[in-house]
Amino acid sequence: MPSRAELDKHFRKYDRRTTLRMRELRREGRNIATPTRTVMGATKDALRRRAVFAQRKSLEVLNRNQPLKDARGFPTPAAMQFKRWAFAIPKTRTDVRKILRIARNYLGSVKD
Repeated sequence: MPSRAELDKHFRKYDRRTTLRMRELRREGRNIATPTRTVMGATKDALRRRAVFAQRKSLEVLNRNQPLKDARGFPTPAAMQFKRWAFAIPKTRTDVRKILRIARNYLGSVKD
C-alpha cells in the first residue's frame, strides 16, 4: 500500500501530464472543459459542468468495469480524474455510485 506522500506525488505527476495534454488539444481547436478544482466560489455553470462530468465518468467506470487501483495499489487515471474535478478519489465501486448520486441530485435540482 502506497503512503500518503507517494499518492500525492503520483497524483501531481498525473495532473501535470494531463493538464499539458489538455492544453495541446485546446490549441488544436478541441472544446475541452477546464476542470472545476474547487466547489467554493465556483459559478453555477462550472458546477453544472462538474456534475455532468461526474455523471458521465461514473457511468463509464461502472459500465466498462474500469479498475480504480493498479497492481501496486495506486489509483488509476480513471479514478484520479475525479480528483481533478474536486471529488474524492473513489476506492470502490460504491464510492463511484455515491459520486453518481451526488451528480444526478445536483443536475435534478438545477434548472437550465
